[in-house]
Amino acid sequence: MSRRAASFILGFALALLVGAGLWWWLSGRVGLRHVGATAETEVPTGEKVGFNLYFPADGGDLRSEPRELQVTEAPKDRIRKVVEALLAGPKGSGLVRPFPEEVTLGTVQLGKSGIAYVDLRWQDHPDPPPSGSTEEIQRVYSIVDSIVLNVPQASRVVLLWNGTQRETFSGHLDLSRPLGPDRGAAAPAASDTPQ
Repeated sequence: MSRRAASFILGFALALLVGAGLWWWLSGRVGLRHVGATAETEVPTGEKVGFNLYFPADGGDLRSEPRELQVTEAPKDRIRKVVEALLAGPKGSGLVRPFPEEVTLGTVQLGKSGIAYVDLRWQDHPDPPPSGSTEEIQRVYSIVDSIVLNVPQASRVVLLWNGTQRETFSGHLDLSRPLGPDRGAAAPAASDTPQ
C-alpha cells in the first residue's frame, strides 16, 4: 500500500471517529437541554373551578351537572377539560354520556374570533355513531353548550370527526358552520350553579 493511500485511509478513519464523537456529545447536550426546558416550561396544575356540564337526558333535552375540574387560566385547557369530562360521562343518574365510551378528544384549537375547534376521535370508525335527530342534537349541543356557556373566550364551536369537518354527524344537523349554544336544549338542573 502506498504511503499516500495509507494517509488517506487514516485521515478518513480519524474524521469518522471525530464526527461520531461530536455527534454523541451534541446529542447528549441536546437531550439535557430538552430535559431542562421541559422542567422550566411545565404547565401549572391550576386550580379547581366549577363548571356546568350539559349531558343528554330523557325527553330530548340536556341537563346540567355541576362539576369541579382542575384547570389553568388558558381557555384551550378549559375547553379540553370540559370535553374530556363530558366524554367520561355523568356522575349523577338520569343523564347519559353524549358519545360511546371509545370516543376520545383529539386536538383543541381556539381562534382569535372565538371559534373553538374540537376534534372527536373514534379509532377504526370513520363515521360518527348513527342516531336519530334528537340524539344527534343532544350529542352536538352537549359539547357546544358545555364549551360556550363555560368558557367566555369561546363563542362558537366547530366539531371535527377524526380530524375532518363534516356536513353532519347523522344527517339531521348542519355542522358545516360554527355553532353557537342552544339555550333551549339546555334545561337547568335542580342546582344549576357551579360549585
